[in-house]
Amino acid sequence: MQIAATIMACLVALEHFFILWLEMFNADSEMASQAFGVDRNLLGVPAVQTLLKNQGLYNGFLAVGIIFSLFVVPVAASAGVTMFFLACIIIAAIFGSVTASKSILVIQGLPALIAFILAYLA
Repeated sequence: MQIAATIMACLVALEHFFILWLEMFNADSEMASQAFGVDRNLLGVPAVQTLLKNQGLYNGFLAVGIIFSLFVVPVAASAGVTMFFLACIIIAAIFGSVTASKSILVIQGLPALIAFILAYLA
């Protein structure tokens, strides 16, 4: 169970590193336009770029937190710290599904919830 929890948490971290890349370095692309359901012209507006870069940075911090919790934090505290970062993602996904797009709950929230449950059971 521990191996499954670690693998799933790593997948969640990878997803959030991808979101970091998309929001910080590729925010005005066609891929970002499709992912966010926003016109590409809007994504080119400097103020929108700034907001997306800020969001991307937060997603990066969540990803780094998960990796840190899995591979740096002492074993006795690792599961708790991992579950904390996963819970942050779950809460953000719930908020995002209410305020932005229902798909956020499935795309970001569901993998984090699965990883959280596996970490809890491990």
